Amino acid sequence: GTYIDTLISTTGGCDTVATLNLLINPLLTSTTTVAVCSNRLPFNWYGNPYNSTGIYRDTISSTTGGCDTIATLNLTINPLLTSTTNAAVCANQLPFIWNGNPYSIAGTYIDTLPSNTGGCDTVATLNLIINPLLTSTTNAAVCANQLPFIWNGNPYSITGTYIDTLPSTTGGCDTVATLNLAITPLLTSTTNAAVCANQLPFIWNGNPYSIAGTYIDTLPSTTGGCDTIATLQLTVKPIPILIINQPAAVCAPGKVDITNPAITAGSDPGIILTFWMDSLATVPLQNPQSISVSGTYYIKANGANSCFVTKPVAVNVVIYALISGTRYPTVTAQANTNTQLVARNFGASYLWSPPAGLNSSTIENPIFNYNRQTVYTVSITGDNGCLTVDTVLVKITASPPIPNIQSDLFVPKAWSPNNDGHNDKLYPLTVNIKELKYFRIFNRWSQLVFETNITGNGWDGIFKGKPQVIDSYSWTAEAIGIDGKIIRKSGSSLLIR
Repeated sequence: GTYIDTLISTTGGCDTVATLNLLINPLLTSTTTVAVCSNRLPFNWYGNPYNSTGIYRDTISSTTGGCDTIATLNLTINPLLTSTTNAAVCANQLPFIWNGNPYSIAGTYIDTLPSNTGGCDTVATLNLIINPLLTSTTNAAVCANQLPFIWNGNPYSITGTYIDTLPSTTGGCDTVATLNLAITPLLTSTTNAAVCANQLPFIWNGNPYSIAGTYIDTLPSTTGGCDTIATLQLTVKPIPILIINQPAAVCAPGKVDITNPAITAGSDPGIILTFWMDSLATVPLQNPQSISVSGTYYIKANGANSCFVTKPVAVNVVIYALISGTRYPTVTAQANTNTQLVARNFGASYLWSPPAGLNSSTIENPIFNYNRQTVYTVSITGDNGCLTVDTVLVKITASPPIPNIQSDLFVPKAWSPNNDGHNDKLYPLTVNIKELKYFRIFNRWSQLVFETNITGNGWDGIFKGKPQVIDSYSWTAEAIGIDGKIIRKSGSSLLIR
C-alpha cells in the first residue's frame, strides 16, 4: 500500500511529510524431507543439529539481496537394525569368532554392522558364555606284564601323568582326561632245586621238568596283586652206577661174601652199599659176609651226591647142597674073579682109590678082579663141580660065597635138570630090588609134584608144565628086594639149576 506520515523536525525546521509506497514480495519457501538412521545423528540442517523426528522451519537469509527463504525440514529418524547372538562355547573352542573378531572372555559385546544394502546399520549384540571343559581323572596302577596300558585307545608303557582331550559324543564340551599311571614291577621268586635223575620229572608249578637248566614261568596272582616271575634253577644229579658181577656158585659148606669188592667192581667210586634180604629194602641182611643159603639177595647203593639207585639190585647166590658120602653095602667077591662094582649115578666124573684091582678107576661101574680085601673110596664130582666121597668094602672069599643077597635103594642128594645128559632126573638107585612100589616127591608145602613105580623113571623138575624153583624137595620111597625084604626110605634132595 501507500502510506503518508508527518515526521516532526528535530532541528527546528519544518516537519516532513513522508509517503511510503510499500510493495510486499512473498518469502521464498523450501521443504526438505529426510529419513536418517539414528546412528547418523545429529542431522545437520542449515548448520543446526537435529536429533528427533519432526517438522522444523527456518528462515534462510538471502545471500543475493532477494527475499529470505522459509525452509521446512520433515525429519524422520529411523532406528538402527538390531541382532542378538547368544553363544555358549567350550573353553577349548576359543577364540570365538564373531563378525570377524575374536572373543575369548565371557561377556556381552556390541558391534555396529554397516548395511551393505543402503539401509540402516545393524546394532549386533553378542552374549558370550564360555563353558569350561569337562574333566576326568583316571588313577591306574598296573603290573609290568600288563603293559602297554590302553587308555582312550592309546598305549602307555611308562609311569607318568598323561592328558588327553576327549571329544564329546553328545554335543557337549570335550573332556580333559588325566591319566595318573603307576607301573608296579612284577614279584619275583627263585627256586634252586637239585634232584637225582631217578626222581625226574621234577614238578614245579604243576609242570614237569626233566633236563637241568634255568626255567622261567609267570605265576598269576591269587590275591589280585601282580603276577610273579618265578625262576627255577634245576640241577640234575646223576644216579650212582651200581654194577653187579654175579658171584660164582660154591659147594656147601662153602659160603659167599657179597661184600666182596669183586661183586661190585666197575661201580661208581665212593658209593655206600647196603645189603637186604628183599627187593623192597625193608629187611636188612644180617651177615652179608657169610651167606650159606642159596637165594636172591639185594644190594642198594647211595652215591656221594645223596642219590641212590631206585631199586635194590639182585645178587643171585648159588650154594650147591652137600651130597653126603655114604658107605655102600659090603661086596663079597672071590679072588681074581670079575665082580661088578657100582657107584651112585649122579656124577660127572668118578675117581676110585686105590686103583688096584680095578679095570678102570675113573668110571661109575668098574670091574673088580683082585685077590685082596680092599676098601675103596669113590670121589664123585657132580655136574656142579661139588665133590662127594663114598666108600665100599670088597671082601675076598676063598670059596664060592654063601648066598647073602642084600637089597637097598639110594636117592641122590641133588640133581640138575638142565638137559645136559647128566643127572637130569631124580630117581632111586636100586640094589637087588625086585619091585618099586612107589617113589614120591613133594615140595616144601607138602604138595605132591611127582610119583612113579617104574624103576629108572625120575622127575625132571617140571610140575604142571612149569620148571620148579631151586629148592629142597622131600621124597619117600618103598620097594621090595629080591630077598623079599620091604624097604621104606625118605629124605630130601636139592634141585639145582
